[in-house]
Amino acid sequence: MSQILALMFNVKPGGVVEAINWSKDCFMPDTSIIVLDESSESVFLWHGAQQGLVARRTALRQAESLKGHGYTVGRSIIGRDIKIIKEIDARKIGKVVQTTELNNELQEILGKKFTSLDNFIVTFQEGAIAPKVLSMKAKEKPKIETKPVQSSSAPKPVSPVAVASPSKPAEVGSEYNEVDLLPTIKPSTTATNHAPAIQISKTSLVTDAKISFVFSAILEHFNDIWISKKSDGSFSVEEMDGPICVFHLKEGNKINFTADSFKNLNPRIKLAIQKKFIELSKLI
Repeated sequence: MSQILALMFNVKPGGVVEAINWSKDCFMPDTSIIVLDESSESVFLWHGAQQGLVARRTALRQAESLKGHGYTVGRSIIGRDIKIIKEIDARKIGKVVQTTELNNELQEILGKKFTSLDNFIVTFQEGAIAPKVLSMKAKEKPKIETKPVQSSSAPKPVSPVAVASPSKPAEVGSEYNEVDLLPTIKPSTTATNHAPAIQISKTSLVTDAKISFVFSAILEHFNDIWISKKSDGSFSVEEMDGPICVFHLKEGNKINFTADSFKNLNPRIKLAIQKKFIELSKLI
């Protein structure tokens, strides 16, 4: 009978993922911990209460990679049949039913008796023996390949050594029903007498400005936001406690917000964002 294996990872700043010893003590307020569990065919992603939005998103991308490809040790792939990511926000435990249930499931797994194998791998079978394929590199600390940061400096000479290309992270974001709109500004149609060497669409510049006005107005009330552009061209803005708004552009560069936009905000903050958007739009 094949063994049921599990692994625990710590997501360090910058997205570096390292395998760690299986222990409840690793779950700290300023950490994001990934638990790959073959028994439930799940990847659990647990965020401490002090983790910021950027750190959470970075950890989620690494969890998506593990879900899609598993974790390779020697010639074995652990977690090749993982079906789902179960994300847990420690701040919502005891407050949100679904989060509480996922945390209870994780705690049940962490409470099982386990046997430690090589390379930080554990199994829940009593008296399990580490398979030979997993002990080939017992002294070598396994790593997860992460996407390198692009540098703006001059390109370095190309090395003749082949480098594996990291997989593209899956796009993440919720969808909302579409309707309603907020204030819009018509682009100026005044012609210029001197054409620049590089032709730039004035309509495009106005559009970019109006999009940035939305972000600027929101940033006056939230210090930590996540902005993403979806495949349909719409923009999603989120903060640590959930979505703020989703909007897209209609004809005439009108910004249309979905019906669910701003619904979780204090009405006073929503009104202040709208006023700021109008104020900035007058600069065009």
